Amino acid sequence: MFISDPVIAFNAHTIVDKSPTQGQVIVFSNPLYNIGSAYDSGAGIFTAPVTGVYLFSAHFCIKNTQDWRYAFVIDSEMKVIKGRNYEADGYACSSATATVVLKQNERLWVECTYTDTDDVFLNDDSTYYRNTFSGALLHRLLNYP
Repeated sequence: MFISDPVIAFNAHTIVDKSPTQGQVIVFSNPLYNIGSAYDSGAGIFTAPVTGVYLFSAHFCIKNTQDWRYAFVIDSEMKVIKGRNYEADGYACSSATATVVLKQNERLWVECTYTDTDDVFLNDDSTYYRNTFSGALLHRLLNYP
């Protein structure tokens, strides 16, 4: 019997707190779309509605001379990907992507792992740059251990 994959996808922008502290979830409050309602734009957390392979990406634009580090975190235990942004001479944007297996009801978010200053992120500017967090179910897994 063929079971089709549910459609789960979101893309959100606008970081709420531009001065995050270590351990803080980065909340992207403005969803462009949230098909399947798995992303909580108030908390900044994605909750997997089904077990499957998911693709996540984040795009960060920071002010010059700002140093900040981040991780994609699954349920406070596993840091899937880690990254660092720093640019001495001007504004900089960078992206991170991770493909992960999430079990039903596992949660994933972007977390600040270090920052040395206040007001790290640029405000969204639809013409030139935008901080974003997005994710999508690539394939549902049945009978996954």
